[in-house]
Amino acid sequence: MAVHENELLVDVDIIHVNTTSFNQILTSMDGNLTAVKKRILEIVSTRGKLQNPITGTGGILYGRVEQIGKSYPNPYNLKIGDHIITLASLSLTPLKLDQIDQINQFSCQLKVQGKAILFGHMPLLKVNPGQLNKKYSLELLIAVMDEAGAPRQTWKLANTGNRILIIGANGKLGLLSACGAREKIGNTGKITGIVKSHESRKVLEKTGIYDEVICCDALDTIGAFNHLSTHGVLNAQEGAFDLTVNCMAVSGTEMLSLILTRNRGTIFFASLANSQKITALTSESVGKDLNIIGYTGFLEGHADFTATLLYTCPELTRQLKRLYDPKNQTQRVRQDPYPDPRILSHILKDSRDDYVFVSKPMQKVLASAVNVAKYDCTTLITGESGVGKEIIVDIIHKASDRNQYPLVKINCGTIPASLLESELFGYEKGAFSGASIQGKKGFFELAHNGSLFLDEIGELKTELQVKILRAIQEKQIYRVGGIQPIQVNVRIIAATNRSLEEMIEQGRFREDLFYRLNVFPIKIPPLRERKKDIIPLAEHFIRKYNDRFKLNKTMEQMAFQYLVEHEWPGNIRELQNVVQRILINSGEDTITLVDTIRELATGSRLSSSRAGLNAILDQTEYNVLKATRKTHKTTRKMAKILGLSQSTLVRKLKKHGL
Repeated sequence: MAVHENELLVDVDIIHVNTTSFNQILTSMDGNLTAVKKRILEIVSTRGKLQNPITGTGGILYGRVEQIGKSYPNPYNLKIGDHIITLASLSLTPLKLDQIDQINQFSCQLKVQGKAILFGHMPLLKVNPGQLNKKYSLELLIAVMDEAGAPRQTWKLANTGNRILIIGANGKLGLLSACGAREKIGNTGKITGIVKSHESRKVLEKTGIYDEVICCDALDTIGAFNHLSTHGVLNAQEGAFDLTVNCMAVSGTEMLSLILTRNRGTIFFASLANSQKITALTSESVGKDLNIIGYTGFLEGHADFTATLLYTCPELTRQLKRLYDPKNQTQRVRQDPYPDPRILSHILKDSRDDYVFVSKPMQKVLASAVNVAKYDCTTLITGESGVGKEIIVDIIHKASDRNQYPLVKINCGTIPASLLESELFGYEKGAFSGASIQGKKGFFELAHNGSLFLDEIGELKTELQVKILRAIQEKQIYRVGGIQPIQVNVRIIAATNRSLEEMIEQGRFREDLFYRLNVFPIKIPPLRERKKDIIPLAEHFIRKYNDRFKLNKTMEQMAFQYLVEHEWPGNIRELQNVVQRILINSGEDTITLVDTIRELATGSRLSSSRAGLNAILDQTEYNVLKATRKTHKTTRKMAKILGLSQSTLVRKLKKHGL
């Protein structure tokens, strides 16, 4: 942490992690604070700053001035030992953390031991801890400084007499923005807040911060619009509000903001989670002239403005204290570990129809896919062959901001190595014998502004790995035979059924490429580890092939249960093929246990050539007994259904430990 002459060295005491970043880390670590500490230390150690590689965001810090460079401009008249809060993101601040002593999950703040370097013109706030107003604490001051741009920007955008809407009215951003608007419009106009729960509405109505508080679900665009229309909030055909401030820390509320804002009105997205691009494209498609303002991190004077709001708005301070008081919540409000079903239905409605699940492991996989989709980072999907990696890729692309551009897929294992480079990067005319006279675009160019899926990435030869790495790092490629770089804006999603870590140890895969791809890993568990999905999947495939083959077949419960006991080395792909064969080969409309055993036994002989006949028969007997035991509770009923004597059945159950 060597300080240049125009820099400042700070002894760091507290880090306030950006809410979006903290939520992402907390959710990915399943709420385990020990794991959160480890992850944050890992990010800082690897990147030299607190820059979440998924969200791209950081936070701010509080600390004491330890060293001042001789040429530091010092606009704040700082001295050694002064206490400061930085106003520049920690995603841009050189940082070294020795340890994290404590995490407050309610305020997103960490007590730490570390050092930071501030550049000459980084904005900051000088703090005298002994003179903090009794109305608010240091913790609260740090928390609002991380969002200080939003209330100042709202103040700038608001005008006397405006009708102003705050979406997410009961959170920190919403409260600050509402008070910023009130500072500007005074008793003129009207400030309306939208909250999700009736409890939040009752609390806010008592504060006087809002003129009106409406309870509705902002993620349900049509439902919220109808609710507001029914309650007389919308009195104009083109939208009710002059200024809409969207403070939601999740995407999916952009369209409600657009609908509720009048023509020639203004939308301000106070959070990084919302998409200004989607809103702009949609406003264009419906012919609505809107002033769309994205996240504003810094505005001149925003720190002093927001600190003054804390002093002059006692209800603001009281509500913010309430948000951060552990007595009022048993667990920090964070991203739901499972995605919102309304968002899922929108994402999946045009996707492949074979994504069926009920198990919690797959709910978590799906949550990871939906959550990472909104962050433009590389993703590595791992899992055995046949688990459904390509479907997860479809979901990530469809849930991302790139969904209006192509999703290009390539299997690196199916194209000969001699042709793969020209397929990936394209070629110029005359680049090699047999090349098209027009030249050809490669998959990187075809996926420009969209997503490129590199399946079986572990099959890449070392020389191509280098070129893929360069393309990811520099966002440019060279065609085969070309000398001019071509800029490409592509999101990379890779997948493999191999262990890339083992391949690195063997010298067959580049470690630097692995870390570039593995920014956000998603591991899909095999079907044998999520047995609750087997029967829903089998039912789905029966319906699918009944429709295709004009059949009307059903499967008896014991046959379903027998499928559950199978190990499924081929995963979903194997299950789909087995169900298809059973429907074709079974002679009756009801698929029996015998039909199922026959097809799976045939598959076992084919797929396990080293297994002897006795081993196959033993495994089949075990599966039949286990399946029958789950559908018939007594040995007498089991023996009858299997055509055995009760004593023989009991002996076989003991043999298999059942």
